[in-house]
Amino acid sequence: MTRNVGVFHPGTQHSWQTARALQSAGRLGWYATSIFYRADRWPYRALPYLPEKVRERMTAEFGRFYHPSLAPDAVRTFGFHEWLERGFTRYGFRRLAARVNTAGNTAFAKSVCGLMVREPVAAVWGYDTSSADVFAFAKERGIVRILDKTIGDPRIYNALMKDVYAEYKPFFSSPNFALPQSVIDVQDREYTLADGIVVGSDFCRDTILDPLARPDVAGKIDVLPYCYDDVFFQPGPPPPRPTNRPVRFLFLGQAGPRKGIHLLLKAFARLPRNAATLTIVGQMLVPAATFRQYADLVTLIPTVRRSAVADYLRESDCLVFPTFFEGSPITIYEALACGCAIIQSKNSNLDAIPKAGLALDRLDEDSVYEALMYAIDNRDVLQSWQQAAPAIAEGFTIAAYQKAVMGYLDKMLPVKG
Repeated sequence: MTRNVGVFHPGTQHSWQTARALQSAGRLGWYATSIFYRADRWPYRALPYLPEKVRERMTAEFGRFYHPSLAPDAVRTFGFHEWLERGFTRYGFRRLAARVNTAGNTAFAKSVCGLMVREPVAAVWGYDTSSADVFAFAKERGIVRILDKTIGDPRIYNALMKDVYAEYKPFFSSPNFALPQSVIDVQDREYTLADGIVVGSDFCRDTILDPLARPDVAGKIDVLPYCYDDVFFQPGPPPPRPTNRPVRFLFLGQAGPRKGIHLLLKAFARLPRNAATLTIVGQMLVPAATFRQYADLVTLIPTVRRSAVADYLRESDCLVFPTFFEGSPITIYEALACGCAIIQSKNSNLDAIPKAGLALDRLDEDSVYEALMYAIDNRDVLQSWQQAAPAIAEGFTIAAYQKAVMGYLDKMLPVKG
């Protein structure tokens, strides 16, 4: 009787690390996803024939959907919806992308259910908003169901962002920021169908257990901290960073109100000129007319392949992450591995605090401004954060994550007899 686990996610998030941990332990049945880059397969093998600029852009995009440590024979890919969704998102058609995502999750679930029949497993490990139908199918067959909740409960998100929208409307691309009841219903169904729920941080767990959400699932939840990818981010002594230059601040990821980009832009605009620089690496989700007021103050880099992110972290002094709502961003672990200091929200994992950075007491412009100025005015403290970071990262390696996953599976799939 197999004790292997099937991992499925129509996108990415940290599902690769989960699949890799199971693979290393000999417990991965298969990893199902929509996009996995292989140069010898269609459509990727068409890249060499594209115009140079298009080829470079597409290679960078595809490079975000590849992991050299995952055995290709364990990967199962199906579904074209993810391609469409990402294309619509890139060009700003977010509502259309959301509709494609819903249709895609349904189609992807049907494919995963078929895979369970063809290649049986003892458990399935799925992710929020794409697991309900698979879990229902698995439950009928006595297959253990593990829900990996990568971000907090949508009801708490809506409540938090309602106040943010009221104060910072120009930074929102649409007044329709709230997650609809259909998304809440899907996630409620996933909570109910799951045998176990894993989250990456206390903050994520607490949003689920909030009285507005699902306190009834408290007995199902375990916190399993995520890990950084040691293929692309190798911990070591922090690189030399001159103290006689402006402080180099960095923001990574989708630059929108949920991540607190409005607070960072407004706070940075208040800093003394030549005291600091700000680089934003990721997709800008702020309307162009609003961002134009800050464009000359920052360097904006479009989304890059994961292997390039480490270079930006090593060239920076401090990652700034004033997020309002998270699960457990791996970006923080990646920054630690690269010897980068952290200024962050408390609405996230807090593993870097206090030795490698500080957590904001409040999420407002003044708090972000004061934190930036503290780093600028106290270069010795900033250096101490940088020096402490790699040692902290050692606690969040793939080996540490694999140990946690195996311990969790021992609880969910105990050996009988």
